[in-house]
Amino acid sequence: MKRRKGKVSPPDERLYRRLISHGLERNLSVDLALSTILSKESNLKLTEKQLHSQIQETIVHACRKGELFIGDTNDFSLRSTQQREEIEAAVRTSQHQLHEGAMLATLRGESLPDDFSLLEGEVLRTYLGFDMTKQLEKVAKSEAKLRFPDPLVSMAWLMRDSFTPEEMLDARLAYRTKMGTNPFPRIYRDDLIEFAAKLPEPVMSENRVDLRHIPFTTIDPPDARDFDDAVCLIEDTLWVAIADVAHYVKPDTSLDRYARERATSVYLPHCVLPMLPPRLADDLCSLRDDADRYAMVIEMKINEARVVSTKAHQALIRVKQNLSYDDVIEGNLFPEMMKLSKMMRAKRIGLDIAGAERRPRINGDEITLEVKWPNEATEMIEAFMVATNEAVGHLLGDAESALPWRCHSPPDSPEVESLNAKLECLDVDIELPMPSHRKTGETETTETMNLLSAWADAGLSFDNEETVEVIDGNYLSSVVDSQARSEMLQALRNAQSAASELSEIKRRVVDQGLFQLMQRAIYSEENIGHFGLDLDAYVHFTSPIRRYPDLVAHRQLKSLLESKDWTHTFEEVEEISEHCSTRSRQAKKLEWELVASTCNMHLINTEEGSTWNARVVGLRSPWIYLDLEDDGSFEGRMHLSQLGGKERLMIDQYGLKVERENGSSVLELGQRFDCRLRGLDIWSGALDLSPV
Repeated sequence: MKRRKGKVSPPDERLYRRLISHGLERNLSVDLALSTILSKESNLKLTEKQLHSQIQETIVHACRKGELFIGDTNDFSLRSTQQREEIEAAVRTSQHQLHEGAMLATLRGESLPDDFSLLEGEVLRTYLGFDMTKQLEKVAKSEAKLRFPDPLVSMAWLMRDSFTPEEMLDARLAYRTKMGTNPFPRIYRDDLIEFAAKLPEPVMSENRVDLRHIPFTTIDPPDARDFDDAVCLIEDTLWVAIADVAHYVKPDTSLDRYARERATSVYLPHCVLPMLPPRLADDLCSLRDDADRYAMVIEMKINEARVVSTKAHQALIRVKQNLSYDDVIEGNLFPEMMKLSKMMRAKRIGLDIAGAERRPRINGDEITLEVKWPNEATEMIEAFMVATNEAVGHLLGDAESALPWRCHSPPDSPEVESLNAKLECLDVDIELPMPSHRKTGETETTETMNLLSAWADAGLSFDNEETVEVIDGNYLSSVVDSQARSEMLQALRNAQSAASELSEIKRRVVDQGLFQLMQRAIYSEENIGHFGLDLDAYVHFTSPIRRYPDLVAHRQLKSLLESKDWTHTFEEVEEISEHCSTRSRQAKKLEWELVASTCNMHLINTEEGSTWNARVVGLRSPWIYLDLEDDGSFEGRMHLSQLGGKERLMIDQYGLKVERENGSSVLELGQRFDCRLRGLDIWSGALDLSPV
């Protein structure tokens, strides 16, 4: 019977003991180590060549670590007994010690300070399996007493008094940049800032239409600086002016490549990470009042709240006033435009799923928090921008332009089936129809045969297969059939309406389920339409200061107006669409994270032990998700184990309730639940909740 071996020491430690035992300590080399071992040891199992290779490899790695060997393979020394005692004492101290400088550097994405070391005057952070950095993480988590798995959350909490809120957010951005997860630099490139600073002011030119007599108005949030759209209604004509960014950002220039790489501006509580340099974003391209500005103007004739004709202009405009949404509401301004926007929205089928928007703002150490809901002014501008984006989509689509279409797919059938099963389990008398993805001009039979054909292409075989004629279409040929789309949207609206008659808990379950059915909108070179807006053709055109796809649409429109070759090819638009979709997702994630972190820093000042009568908005094992204010502004999660003590609880298959083993309910989706804060994550925005 073989004896069980104990723990085997690392090769460098074994070689260290071996050399020390032979009286070697300083001014060593591989050859000296080899010759000493050959002369002192008799029972060697390796040949001289094998032993030389083994010793050399061990010393190379040992010198890189610097724990027991100092120097390099040609000239190294062994740690002295005194040094080892100092290091071992430092290891014992580090087991329970926090190093504030190291935590600050870690959070800022900077190099660790030299004094964060096991030896004074020398940088040494690992020793025989001990790692100072990993130990610091363990100590931070222990001291912070938070249950978040990321040690940086604990470090941020412990060092919260060393940062202003803005510094904390900047540290998060810097850390993300270091880790390669923040593609939006905080600082714009100096050479591009200098280039933009030299651009001349707008002047009238031959290829421009002078529309300075049109009384355009911008309507934006009160803190907006980049005014990229202005509106005006004159009799039956809706005029929408959009900043002519394409005049300044020429294709394939350094500025264009940098803007394309960013692809979007990112709006954070303490700053904006702009797609364009400040001279363009905040000045030349911003439609300020009483200043001549280049603009792409869309002239839309309106009949019965529908756009019946569209004309585009490269223009010079002069905005009459910059107003905020509150100015419009409080002053009861623009009644005719308000009336038109209401009629436009009434004609469009859609879901009322707009929720609260958290708007934290930072001023020094002070954080203010507003929760904004849509109002008539925001809805008016939204309606006019949607109409403009649709009109430009059709205008350029008819001309066979390549475009990064803004596409939104109908819900997936499995998700609808899951929601129907959930509603049936709740005894809610609402059943949604299966969504149709048939294309424009397809019959239901053709849709089925196309689906079977696609499955066959994927390697599946079916009996009685038929050849399906492919429609040779235009920019609308891949669009989901408008009737099928409208029927599904109407079914969703009917479900939402029916839910309003249910109990509060069941109504919230239905609303949440309908919201979760919605797919994520993407950019695509293939136009499939926009399900949520119930539109056949939709592009982003109205925000070229902050979105690259809008800039692409502007260039294509200029090409059309000037009768030139298209600026962007279909192949290029395909690449742009994929890149911009990725950047859009990354920007949204970054915005959500920093908004949530700022809101959590705001919560630090709430009274200790504050409680919320929160709404249960999600049940996914092992987590219970809660909306503290029941308006979407603060959400956190609570672990399932906190409810039952030693009692075993589980979440049912539909995510509707927390139940005991005997099937009795403990907590239901949609109900109110009293909870309290257990832990605040001011680093990445999570909330840890507990029962009261």
